Amino acid sequence: SITSALPADLQQANMIWEGFQGSNFPIIGHAFVMGVGGFIVIKGISSIEKVNKVLIPSLLLVLVVSLIKALSLENSGLGLEYLFTPDWATLKKPEIWLEALTQNAWDTGAAWGLILTYAAYMRKSDDVTISAFQTGIGNNIVSLVSAMIIFSTVFGTLSPQMGSGEILEVMKTSGPASTGLTFIWMPQLFAKMGGGGIFAILFFLGLTFAAFSSLISMIEMAVKVFVDMGTDRKKATFIICGAGFGFGIPSALNLTFFANQDFVWGVGLMVSGALISYAVIKYGTTKFREELINTEERSATLGPWWEIIIKYVVPIEVVTLLGWWMYLSATSYAPDTWYNPLSAFSVATVLLQWALAVALVWFFRKRLMSSKEADTVDF
Repeated sequence: SITSALPADLQQANMIWEGFQGSNFPIIGHAFVMGVGGFIVIKGISSIEKVNKVLIPSLLLVLVVSLIKALSLENSGLGLEYLFTPDWATLKKPEIWLEALTQNAWDTGAAWGLILTYAAYMRKSDDVTISAFQTGIGNNIVSLVSAMIIFSTVFGTLSPQMGSGEILEVMKTSGPASTGLTFIWMPQLFAKMGGGGIFAILFFLGLTFAAFSSLISMIEMAVKVFVDMGTDRKKATFIICGAGFGFGIPSALNLTFFANQDFVWGVGLMVSGALISYAVIKYGTTKFREELINTEERSATLGPWWEIIIKYVVPIEVVTLLGWWMYLSATSYAPDTWYNPLSAFSVATVLLQWALAVALVWFFRKRLMSSKEADTVDF
């Protein structure tokens, strides 16, 4: 917090993190961001862009300073060595590739509809190809720098007392869905820096606004669907934010449930990306590329190779990875629980929650369509 000292060691950091998890702050924070997010979507989202123009560069600056400090720690090189040394046996596991792809799909917003929200506000002269390239490259650079900071900090802090194997076990137990890595190790790094309290505030404030800007897009994405179906924007925002708050309560209160949702819908991003590709294929990949991407106003263009990726590579990739993961989950990873929908990380829980989501979407789609048709009846 602003008034408390930063944790000097792992034990203090864990105590603070566990205290936060057991308090009311997660649910209060959840309610706050959903409320503010809904307010901004109702009033307009240009203000969040202005704030992010200050906060995101500040976050990048803090990341650079943090990286320099992390690399200056004794034994930090051991962390970099581990980070950049390939583990070929691990690369044979399908969940590694699933996690990597879903991480990028999540970070960039490419597979879960945010691309549609952003597109609605783009000018015709905006270069889609360059923007997509910058988003992917920029995202991965920031992710790589963050990984270098965390691994250098962890190894630099623990190497005098622990071996590499013990350190990795500690990192694996740093909270479900790796929730503890940022909130346990980064404060310890800032504690070792001059003016670390200020950098910690800037870092977590920037991180909050980076996440908050994504939340705004998520709310807007869902609200826009309702608005396009004829629902009043204010009413649609209340519906989406109310539903988002309700469905998010279990994750705010229980990190195991949060990890389950991260797992289920992280894998679901693969399916979502495949559906977006299917929509492009149905529209016509050549028509899409020539009429919507390679326009006269845009300098960067895509070649026919892009159509091959959309028509063949993406579907094959999704089917192969999902099929591979489901087969090994049922035969090797969880042969005793893969069919149990109540197991947090089973195939059954993934399929069940996907089916429930599809049923809800179908139900509300029919209701909204009926309402729109009723409103347009000519009396």
